[in-house]
Amino acid sequence: MAESNLAEGAKLFAAKMDLGAYMEAAKIKADYGLPQDMLQESVRRAYDANLKKGEYSIAADLAKKYDLPADLRLDAAMRSFQRKMGSEFYLAAAEYAKEFGLPESMVREAATYAYQNSMSHSLFKNAAEIADQFQLPASMRREAATKSYEQHMQTGLYRKALKIAEKYGLPEDMVAAAKKKLS
Repeated sequence: MAESNLAEGAKLFAAKMDLGAYMEAAKIKADYGLPQDMLQESVRRAYDANLKKGEYSIAADLAKKYDLPADLRLDAAMRSFQRKMGSEFYLAAAEYAKEFGLPESMVREAATYAYQNSMSHSLFKNAAEIADQFQLPASMRREAATKSYEQHMQTGLYRKALKIAEKYGLPEDMVAAAKKKLS
């Protein structure tokens, strides 16, 4: 009886995967307690279909969630990463590369572009956060934090300037200047 229940669940799972109803398929997997090995064929079909349609992120997600071979997951993830980079979604590309275990050089490349993009648009606080999040060189973090501090001081946002100075370890004279403006 348990065997026929698993077979029925696998059949329902495959039907939902073929329709692209991945959330429903995941629920069926959970409801029936289906083991990964029973699902590989239908997941692989869905993976291939998404790759063919250019839905690289979905293919990579399927590969990751259902334990398809690492080379398939990496192939789809790299394609999705390249598309994000080509669309200038640098921060999303960096986060994606990190999440999917792509090479550190790819994470760093995307994070550096995201940092430079934020700097060029005077989004200095954002650039400092990117440098911090992706462990970019300390000089980049310091440059962005300093510019953010100066920007906040010029606009009278002294409390925010102080927070930035303290968070990023800016020189003590900058901290003191912000504190003086607050008193």
